Amino acid sequence: MSVYSSIRAFLDKRIDYPAAIAGAIVLGSIVFFINMDHGWNSALLAAAKQATYTFFAGGYMVRLNERIALALNPAIVAVPAGMVCAGGLAVSLTYLVHSLKGTPEPLNSTIPTMLLISIAFLFLGARARDKRSREQSTQDAN
Repeated sequence: MSVYSSIRAFLDKRIDYPAAIAGAIVLGSIVFFINMDHGWNSALLAAAKQATYTFFAGGYMVRLNERIALALNPAIVAVPAGMVCAGGLAVSLTYLVHSLKGTPEPLNSTIPTMLLISIAFLFLGARARDKRSREQSTQDAN
């Protein structure tokens, strides 16, 4: 197996690509507009960091959220646990990335992540449990 194939297999298993792309576009755009008052260069740098980070880390956090939501029982505990664990990690890392270098408004650039993750991770965790439940029902019927 080539290095490329190994990396691709690793990422395919751990990143939710549709969520990664959607998150990168949405959050990158929001961070761009938040930082526009500091000039195009600063805004583009902040947006690029956010989009890149969101693609890799956000795609991974979505998978982590789903794994936690599926691993615990009952659902009323599992879904919020996925949101708190994966979401807390995502928000902390987002703030860290923006604080390290170059983002003029690191806290303001992190707020959209906080708000969107709370809603999205609850929805995605519940959706993962529902999907597993439907798959199990189909298997039981056969």
